[in-house]
Amino acid sequence: MDTACAILAGGRSLRMGRDKATADFQGRPLIRTVYDTVREVFDDILIISSIHGSLDGIEAPVIDDIIPVQTPMVGIATALLHANKARVFVVACDMPFLTRDAVACLLNAPGDAEITIPMIGPHFQPLHAVYGRSCLPHFLRLIGLDRLKVSGVFPYVTMNVVKDDPSFFNARGDLVFLNVNTVEELKGAHSNGPA
Repeated sequence: MDTACAILAGGRSLRMGRDKATADFQGRPLIRTVYDTVREVFDDILIISSIHGSLDGIEAPVIDDIIPVQTPMVGIATALLHANKARVFVVACDMPFLTRDAVACLLNAPGDAEITIPMIGPHFQPLHAVYGRSCLPHFLRLIGLDRLKVSGVFPYVTMNVVKDDPSFFNARGDLVFLNVNTVEELKGAHSNGPA
């Protein structure tokens, strides 16, 4: 497979009030739920984080962000810089409903666009998307300009937008891109659990 996986785990977790990656989810760190799903698909996995030296139960290298700015764009650029593959599936560490089917939907999408990204309604899902290494110069230029929204790179690259695919919902109807930002959201996801 020409695609690696990068789990972004270095966010500030301001609304959660604590590190989301290591927050308890059904008896284990939240990031383990994501990791255990992606390791069923990928041989090459990176964890992108400047706040973790290692993570219990995760046998993947932890890579520091290329600059000390905790934003998804910097995390994606770091992943593209360090991955040994031409493409990187990027996912956030706080998506407890992640599924193999949704990942496979993107990996198997036709064409050779620089970004393959899901869209639900009018909303892109940049933290559950595939990025080609050719995106890296654009990310670095925008970071240098302090333009740190991932969507800022979209006008400069080719994109394959996968819209409203059934795989974007798990068997119970939960959106697989749901991320938990607060203690209340984590409790709600905890009570539902992965389908």
